[in-house]
Amino acid sequence: MLLAACRPPAAAVSEPSLQVRFRPDPEPTGDGAELVLRVPEATWDEGLARATALLVRRSGDRSAHLSVEATAAAQAIAGYPGQGAFAKEVNGGGFPSSLAEQFSSYALLTEQPVDVGLARRNYGDGLTLWVGAVARRPLLVDPMPRDIGLDEPLAVKLETDRKDLLLFVAPPMQPVRVYEPQGHVALWLDIFHVPGTYTFEVVDPQEGQVLLLWDQFVETAPEMPSLEPLVEAIPNPIQATDALYEALNALRAEIGLAPVTRFENFEPLAREHAALMAHHGQVAHVLPGLAPGVPARAAQDFVPMARHHEDIAAAYSWEEALEHVKRSPGHLRNLLCESCTHASIGVALEPVLDQRPRLFVVWELLEFPSGLPERKPW
Repeated sequence: MLLAACRPPAAAVSEPSLQVRFRPDPEPTGDGAELVLRVPEATWDEGLARATALLVRRSGDRSAHLSVEATAAAQAIAGYPGQGAFAKEVNGGGFPSSLAEQFSSYALLTEQPVDVGLARRNYGDGLTLWVGAVARRPLLVDPMPRDIGLDEPLAVKLETDRKDLLLFVAPPMQPVRVYEPQGHVALWLDIFHVPGTYTFEVVDPQEGQVLLLWDQFVETAPEMPSLEPLVEAIPNPIQATDALYEALNALRAEIGLAPVTRFENFEPLAREHAALMAHHGQVAHVLPGLAPGVPARAAQDFVPMARHHEDIAAAYSWEEALEHVKRSPGHLRNLLCESCTHASIGVALEPVLDQRPRLFVVWELLEFPSGLPERKPW
């Protein structure tokens, strides 16, 4: 199962000369050459390969889980500025064909060139652990230092002619900032006045797609967490819902925001959308022909209309689902909506028997400018 990379912790492996950038290698050798051959439109990337090597190095147990935290930390340490998906395979030492097939399917779905990386670890019993990564490369960014000093400015330059892209920056323990970078022109940022990890995200507002995602480390160093053995416990959606409400308000309290009140009227709509996503295995705000989305359903059944700030995610636990959206500054901004007073959360379990089920989560952060919505009497 592919896992989207998410937020890393900070502190410990320092490489001041490392840069945030793509590192394409047109002539990989050995396993890398074989992977590039098998995955359509693939390019070997040294940064992505370094991320897989970091994960393999931390995998003392073959059953270790490639968590959101671990894959994001590896990608951040390597300085890869994209949104990677990671997978692992254990075999007798031969090339990991099933892993390559997953990446091929990913490449065909994206309908654009992808970067790949691969690393292995051989065990004394003759088995081999493979960890691979694949990522779209929809946009180029000029290289920049991964580690910067306190109060040091940073130039961000996108290689694009587009002028409508948005840059979200999530400083540690502060509100998310939004900028409008101009293609081929450096945007100078002088915002690094607190030590810690600053997460950057470039978003296409027309498509709602994340184009770039990376971390800048200010007066700190990234650390790879230990990988924990895979826990097969099936999460309880009801318990997950309660925990997510509590975690949401704890997150808001960290930066001094008021808590949001649980709005139960919209919960059935959020649960229904989560269940539809889980049934079809898709993470989408709207499922064409199946579900118009929570805001549309709410406007159809309730008055007066509310303003919705919606996040969605799928993961193996509620904690990982929350890490997914916290990792994205654009999505984190929804959770930290200053004008929102209420929230509705829906959680559903993926109905599968042949694999570990995922939790599908819908967050609705809500504003009620005309008062609390009530169900229409007709």
